[in-house]
Amino acid sequence: MKKKEITLDIKGHEYKVTINKFSAEEAEIIVDDTTYYVGLKDLGVEQVSEVKPQQAPLGQKATAPKIPTAKKDAGVPLHRPKSIADGATITAPLPGLVTKLFVNEGDVIKIGQRLLMLEAMKMENEVNATSEGMIIDIRHKEGASVNQGDVLILLKPVEA
Repeated sequence: MKKKEITLDIKGHEYKVTINKFSAEEAEIIVDDTTYYVGLKDLGVEQVSEVKPQQAPLGQKATAPKIPTAKKDAGVPLHRPKSIADGATITAPLPGLVTKLFVNEGDVIKIGQRLLMLEAMKMENEVNATSEGMIIDIRHKEGASVNQGDVLILLKPVEA
């Protein structure tokens, strides 16, 4: 990401903000000549795709779009936890591109089972299960780019 400069108006006070670096976990920003390293928690990525940019009519100031929130009866959680207390996660061993998924949500997997193919530097790397359990969430679809340590799959234990 190239350095991005923006001006924020917060309660009538303008702040000059420069975004130097931005990742899924942290952003490096400069606000009025002071550098901050900001830890990012829930970015609401699931809702961002629903936000449609709109151009303000001539002579009017643009307003921030409203990000839709999940309805209580929709059954869609707003927050996707990185892990669950009694579960396990499968993480990306290196940065790359998910090229093939071999499992689906709801599958029960065993240690060593082939889960997905990750392409890094034109090499295909097989990601195998390091834990066993039932897949409750596959975080990245085929074609998604991932960083080292990103959660790929969330598991819950299965009673024997």
